[in-house]
Amino acid sequence: MFTPRSAIAILTVMWASRMLAGEVSLAAKPLSRSGPVPAANQWIKLDKAGVKRIDAPLVYERALRSFMVLGGSVNWAEYPKPHPFDELALDMESGQWQNWIPKGKDWGPRFGDCKAPRWKSESWGLLDTEGNCRPNVTAYRGIWLYSQYALDADSNRVYFYARGSTFCYDPAARAWKDLAPANHPGKAGGTLLWGSMCYVPHIRKVLLFGGGNVQTERGDPGTWTYDPAANVWEELKPDKQPPPRALSPMIYDTVNKQVILFGGDQLNQLLSDTWTFDGKRWEEKKPPLAPAPRGGHALVWLPRAKRVLLLGGYGYESAVGYYPAVYRARPLEAWTYDAAGDKWEFIASWSKDCPVPRPPHALRAAVGADDVVAVVADGTWLCKMDVTAPGAAAAEGLAVKPGTVERRKDWCDPEWYRKAPPADAAKTAAELAALPANSWILRTPPRRPGYNVDWGSAVYAPDLDLILRFSGGHCAYSGTAPQVYDVKTDRWSMPFAPEMPLEFCSSNELVPGEWSFAGSPWMSGHTYKTTGYEPESKTLVFAARRYSYFFDPVQGRWSRAEKRSPFRENMYVTTLCTTPRGAVAWAEHAPYETSLFVLAAKTRTWSKLPLRGTLPRASADEHGMAYDSKRDRLLLFSGADKNKGDVMAYDMKTGEASWLGAAGKSKAGVRSRETVYLPEHDAVLIGKTIAAAGGEPLWLLYDCRKNAWFGMHLGGAGPLGKDGSMVSLGLVYDPPRRLVWAVDQTNRVFVLKFDPQAGLLKKLD
Repeated sequence: MFTPRSAIAILTVMWASRMLAGEVSLAAKPLSRSGPVPAANQWIKLDKAGVKRIDAPLVYERALRSFMVLGGSVNWAEYPKPHPFDELALDMESGQWQNWIPKGKDWGPRFGDCKAPRWKSESWGLLDTEGNCRPNVTAYRGIWLYSQYALDADSNRVYFYARGSTFCYDPAARAWKDLAPANHPGKAGGTLLWGSMCYVPHIRKVLLFGGGNVQTERGDPGTWTYDPAANVWEELKPDKQPPPRALSPMIYDTVNKQVILFGGDQLNQLLSDTWTFDGKRWEEKKPPLAPAPRGGHALVWLPRAKRVLLLGGYGYESAVGYYPAVYRARPLEAWTYDAAGDKWEFIASWSKDCPVPRPPHALRAAVGADDVVAVVADGTWLCKMDVTAPGAAAAEGLAVKPGTVERRKDWCDPEWYRKAPPADAAKTAAELAALPANSWILRTPPRRPGYNVDWGSAVYAPDLDLILRFSGGHCAYSGTAPQVYDVKTDRWSMPFAPEMPLEFCSSNELVPGEWSFAGSPWMSGHTYKTTGYEPESKTLVFAARRYSYFFDPVQGRWSRAEKRSPFRENMYVTTLCTTPRGAVAWAEHAPYETSLFVLAAKTRTWSKLPLRGTLPRASADEHGMAYDSKRDRLLLFSGADKNKGDVMAYDMKTGEASWLGAAGKSKAGVRSRETVYLPEHDAVLIGKTIAAAGGEPLWLLYDCRKNAWFGMHLGGAGPLGKDGSMVSLGLVYDPPRRLVWAVDQTNRVFVLKFDPQAGLLKKLD
């Protein structure tokens, strides 16, 4: 039976003589060979070799003849707790990771927990608190190295590109170096994520391709090379190069002297194409069959078999709910690629006793002596790959024609909505005309995007009769496609398959960049009230990022303003409202200080409105704004201000802002994020209820003419939660029909025919 100790059979007996000759230090020594060779194509887990970090780079350092882990992402709060060192070398005899502590540093034992210096903060950098050059593995949101590293086979150094920094690691010297070249692939703007690097020996340069989140027309950096000798990045502009993609690793074929690239994730579809790069030109290959589409797989070179090996990868899921599963780990498969014959061959697959990567994180693999593959996933695994007997029969159903793609299904697929039964506009019109007064009615469109869209809102496009939503973030929907509800036909639609931003999908953070491969904006951590309607261009405005974005529902695509917004990028407080002069933003111009900004439709630029007075305090989910068309003024509501419950009016002509002293304000100091002005009633309906004396829930209504608060009971199964609020409520007004519409956190649609004369309107005293 194979044990961790017997794994030393992987190494050669040359170590003994090299160690005696003094070529290898005792601290770095690999161990002598003993024990049986493990069975071919079987995975063995090293029980004492866990790696508790995310996205840990893995290489095989030939000079030291050792597998090495070089960093990875560690939570800021976890780093002070006992843990091994950031850089590790696999000690085969003990089956443990050895702390690869820099020479001369007394930071801990050879094995086990160490006491290395920390960093000053979670900000990215390459200096620890003692001034040592080391990448900050606790950087906020994770360092996320992806495959943006490559082992230089000539110098035995490992080169990295992350967070705009170019740096390298010398395993023999156990030292990092900040290279600080004058140019780099992300200098155009943005933080490159999800890319890949590969060393190309015959040109002595590192190739970088793939990844996204940079501000180029393609949304990716294109093809770059890095010259270690000159410390220079250079952008190549070949006539043809692969389409943009994420998590698509590359590997160098030493026999055919070319780089191999396969598949990857375009964030709305997975690819199965094969490309080669000879140092100057890309060429798309056309093998008879290929592995199924995937991203996050590993590509390594088998020196003994002289083949490219593909391992693992992930596919797509289309789940709904909180923390929805939008990725799935594919069964672990092994494929080889013969570049000379342009042929993929299936080797084996494993359903148990094998590494289990956590998608969408990429599988980390490296190859040592005798084609032994190491993988760091849910532990450290070894497998001696034997590719002499391809499993052709077992490949049935696993191989596809090149160019095949995998897309998410159901609610992520625009075609899914089009397959709904034909709409009957006349029937819908009759149903809306016959609505009872003061009762919420749930609409039942045949196909609804039922995923969670916390926290956000909705806007109404009266010219197009559409309710538009770009809502979600955090643990909910994080895609780039808005949801569109057609009031006339009672049908939902999606303009395109949404791009999902990998680990930032179902996270609490914004993607640290601007746009996707398709030029669509990334969802903010949440959207709150940062969406509005621009009537002149008939577009949905999204103003949570550094730039404002505009979604055209007729064209079904996003575009971006040329100039940055003059207000702070704060999704929590930026609130939009439509006026005849254009969309208005109530937003921060400095921390905790807000102003009003108006959008010029033609130039797509924001300018500050004149202001005399101080605006109410703005806080997430607590404040709202409505336009009073009878008096050409904005009404501002805040549940967080010291004057909560009162209403502030901003005169659009004079710029004066003043509190109105609304009657009943002592009982109206509630969350007021959803506000709709009803012109025929000269009142503002608030998306929040309070309890009457008998416990009856009353919807809040501000009467503009009387400057007074009222409460009103509305019947039906309404859109609010048990506490009388809904942080994912979208409340909009439909002027032609004089109806109020509401959409909730799973895109259920409610409609209300509001008539305070026919109901019991209670004054709040």
